[in-house]
Amino acid sequence: MKRIEGLRTQLDAVGYLKSVKKLLGVTYRDLSSLLGLPESVLSRYATGDMLPSVETAQEILKKLEEAYPVAAVVKARLKTYETYLDMSFVNLPEFWRLYEIYLARRFPSLEVDVVLTAAADGIPLAVAAASRFEASLVVAKQYREPGVENYDYTYLREGRPVTLYIPATQIRRGYKVFIVDDIARTGKTLKALVGLCNKAEAHVVGASVLVARRDLNLEVDFPIDVLYTY
Repeated sequence: MKRIEGLRTQLDAVGYLKSVKKLLGVTYRDLSSLLGLPESVLSRYATGDMLPSVETAQEILKKLEEAYPVAAVVKARLKTYETYLDMSFVNLPEFWRLYEIYLARRFPSLEVDVVLTAAADGIPLAVAAASRFEASLVVAKQYREPGVENYDYTYLREGRPVTLYIPATQIRRGYKVFIVDDIARTGKTLKALVGLCNKAEAHVVGASVLVARRDLNLEVDFPIDVLYTY
């Protein structure tokens, strides 16, 4: 393992530990019992006074993912109302950290040039994905960027036409694109983002949907991960 990969594993283990502690209210006692490590050591990991060895970090990640999978974090933090889903937790840096780690392990060795999302709620997740994949971020908006050529795609949402635009300079022919969508109720936004990629002659290499309806049927020709269904 290259040194930088080992360091990433160490930081991921500490990040996962800190995130579940903050997002789920897990105590050092809980973590100590799960991981078989003293509370004082875990505290020093969390404060940055020390890092676990690469081997210990790998074991920490394995146990934390089994005990506190990201889907369970989403379930615990998601608030469902009759006509509204409260997903404000996606704005927390602790969740970004978990999401980055999740994507890296769900899509290992994936080569990405651009992470694409639609404005506006999916932007924090897309930023986290772009950071992890070391890719540029492109946000499809409902207005044209003036003075430049734009790709556009129009679809119906709740009975009214919606058009998404991206500047043609931001996604070029042959680019490898990873799509991020925070919530998919009908899949129309995801299809619109794919349509924009097709117009740019870019290649969609994967997609991540954080929350989707349980009965949603997404038929695509690229790997897509739905983290949580409701």
